[in-house]
Amino acid sequence: MSNPVARGLVMVPAVLLGGVFMATGLFWSQEGDMGRRGLAVGLGLLLLGAGLLVGLLNPRPDA
Repeated sequence: MSNPVARGLVMVPAVLLGGVFMATGLFWSQEGDMGRRGLAVGLGLLLLGAGLLVGLLNPRPDA
């Protein structure tokens, strides 16, 4: 992705949603919902990883 605006449009929502899912999974307070808690943490890690990966990828400038 060589367009920095498009990269930001992908990165920012992914990182924000990943943080929300992680917080939900880590502070889940209902008993007996360990499966959903693990799913929330897993989705959070996936979204955070994808958002940070998109943000860290640097396109090679044309010589």
